[in-house]
Amino acid sequence: MKKKWMVLAAAAVVAGSLAACSGGSGETNANADAQAAGNQSDTQAPSDRSFPNKTIEMIVPFGAGGGADIATRLICSYAEKELGQSIVINNVTGGGGTIGLTQMTKANPDGYTLAYFASTNSNDDLLFEGVSYNKDSFAPICQFTADPHIIVASKKSGITDVQGLIDAGSDGKTLWGIGGAWTHWDFLKMEFEEATGTNYKRLVYEGGAAAINDVASGDCTVATPFVSEALAQIDAGNVVPIAITSSERNELAPDVPTLAESGIEALDGFSSTMWRGFVAPAGTPDEALQKISDAFEKACADPEFQEKAKEAGLTIEFMGLNDFKVFYDENHDSVKAYIEGANLEG
Repeated sequence: MKKKWMVLAAAAVVAGSLAACSGGSGETNANADAQAAGNQSDTQAPSDRSFPNKTIEMIVPFGAGGGADIATRLICSYAEKELGQSIVINNVTGGGGTIGLTQMTKANPDGYTLAYFASTNSNDDLLFEGVSYNKDSFAPICQFTADPHIIVASKKSGITDVQGLIDAGSDGKTLWGIGGAWTHWDFLKMEFEEATGTNYKRLVYEGGAAAINDVASGDCTVATPFVSEALAQIDAGNVVPIAITSSERNELAPDVPTLAESGIEALDGFSSTMWRGFVAPAGTPDEALQKISDAFEKACADPEFQEKAKEAGLTIEFMGLNDFKVFYDENHDSVKAYIEGANLEG
């Protein structure tokens, strides 16, 4: 079952000093068993009792300072307290995130190498050339956020509500700006089009900030940035907020209704968010996965974590190991269906 904490994640996190732990071994016969255990190869799967007994590496397949990095550093700084071991963040960039994830899949499946993972990554082999991993290369651990987008329109467009947005999508000419090709941005657009029978012209930007700036100038009609990315332009009156894409209103923009609140039957119950979570290499023991999942759950519920997570716009929505395993498969199949029905040029 999902456990939801609607909080705002901190915009910057200062990483603490991380030190690996090492164990010793005795020389007497009485300590022989402990010595043998301490000399086990790193490739051996951890036992439920011993895990974790050294530093954990968390691969973030995007650059330091970006949304994925900030969110991961924040929650890991609390999860490591629960695990009793440091979590070292390793930014491995390139290939739209595929280089870092490739590195993680080749690591020992011992619970000591993990990776940040998001909505479409299990289908990367269908989206990017040369990707060696697939859905079965990963052991899902947990989800920790589900971030909604906010639909905004240019003031020049005359679009002021969801019905106006639908009307503008009747001929395939209205520009819909997305902040990254073949990420959740694209799939949100496709989900909306499928639900409403509309069609928009796709315009790809490098991030949500660039998309909303073009909407503010009138060079793009509609965009779907994350809520935190849109606030400055909304507050300045430069764009028209239309709707939130999650099932609930967002604390950063409480006056903006959800798509499901539009009164349009086709959008009843509509919800589309970009989830973020963590994975390990396939074959990692369930005992280790469960301990890691439990630690992140406790981190999400930590009052200090929630106090520090007030200003950046992450919607903390935790889903633990067993539920996330089921969701992982369902999400993969859903995204795959959209990919197979899409024109992947551009």
